Amino acid sequence: MELKFAKYNCISCIGLSLTFCLSVLPSDFVAATVKQKTGNRNEARQTDAGIVLREAATLLQSGKADEAEPLVRRAVKIAPQSADAHNLLGVILDQRGDAQRAESAYRQALRLNPKSIPTLANLGVLLARTNRQGQAIEFFEKVLLAAPNHPPAIFNLGLLYAERGDYTRAAPLLEQADKLSPNSPAILYQLGVVASSKNDIEEAVELWQRALAINPKYADADFMIGEELRKQQRLAGAAEFYERALTNDRTKFVYYVRLGGVYMQLVQYDKALDVFQQATQRFPDTPEAFYFLGVAARGKALYEVAETAFRKSLALQPDNVDALAQLGFIVGEQGDLMEAERILRRATVVSDKHFYAYYDLGRLLVKTRRYEEALPILQHGARIRPDNAGVHYQKFIALTRLKRTAEAEREFVTFKRLEDERKRNPRLEDDINNPDTSPSEAPPREK
Repeated sequence: MELKFAKYNCISCIGLSLTFCLSVLPSDFVAATVKQKTGNRNEARQTDAGIVLREAATLLQSGKADEAEPLVRRAVKIAPQSADAHNLLGVILDQRGDAQRAESAYRQALRLNPKSIPTLANLGVLLARTNRQGQAIEFFEKVLLAAPNHPPAIFNLGLLYAERGDYTRAAPLLEQADKLSPNSPAILYQLGVVASSKNDIEEAVELWQRALAINPKYADADFMIGEELRKQQRLAGAAEFYERALTNDRTKFVYYVRLGGVYMQLVQYDKALDVFQQATQRFPDTPEAFYFLGVAARGKALYEVAETAFRKSLALQPDNVDALAQLGFIVGEQGDLMEAERILRRATVVSDKHFYAYYDLGRLLVKTRRYEEALPILQHGARIRPDNAGVHYQKFIALTRLKRTAEAEREFVTFKRLEDERKRNPRLEDDINNPDTSPSEAPPREK
């Protein structure tokens, strides 16, 4: 019997959701023989084991794993040389999440029958699900050598190649899977991923919409359409599809991140706050959940809420420089400049490449009239982001107070040029709030 229930989910670095469906058992499995070449004297025992296995398989296919397990263990005891019995035991253990013992059962089945297609396919799925993609590919390729039209192996192998970004190999496999199992939402979804990788956006969206027409609650398809709309800055449309994805699947953190991030870009901070509060409740051990909640609260100027959220994020991940920089800003805005300076200096120690840690520290030092201290901090910030207008304005103030008039004038000219460019094209502003893709980004600082 081949598993068909469990799933392997991951979000790749470009936001793709890849699902590895477990292979489907051939419908005639219940009639398959379990007789081994052990001699006539054991034929009766082998026949008994076959009857028990057929009953167990029927129960398992009906979702009654608890009832099937004692029958399978009985079959293993009656016929320890039965590959089918060990394979079926692996199925039950796999469904229960006992991957280590399931793998042992599958490998024992293969020692008894190295050509068992169901076992090869099941072990391939287990290996993929436990992040051993290279080994999984080898097993699915073995399946296809013996059974070239094995739909689950074709699909799973295509998914593995797609996850690796090898779309040249993935595409023909997924297209073959589509012909063997037409109108499968999972296959249509993955074909959309391949089309998207080739920048054929219209084809990708059409495929995802076809998947949604068959399964309106296919969250991954909604999510991917939202991704494409977000890339095109069609934010209201993206929010609609992200909302649908989150409604149908609340188990994926990235869904909360994307939806909340788009709400912030739309300056709908109340909605963003609600989404990230939900995220912290569902993912209380995820520091990013509290970080994004803090960013949303900051957008609403709810500084106490933001401070609490950033401190919780740092309790889970003490050296998160993004959270440190944000917390330093928030504490400073609430008037505790000494504590704010301590936090921001710690952020600069954690990373000498975090612009806002240097920018806000420099701005704080200017505010407290420590211009000599502020200048090298601001200069370092300007080297990180020379196109940020705010840092040049702060340098202008420091240089003016230090009576370095010529240098101050140059900084002011640079500031005016960058500010004019930002006003002509707001998309050039490097402070646009887009925390779902770049946690370092934050709402604009005052000049």
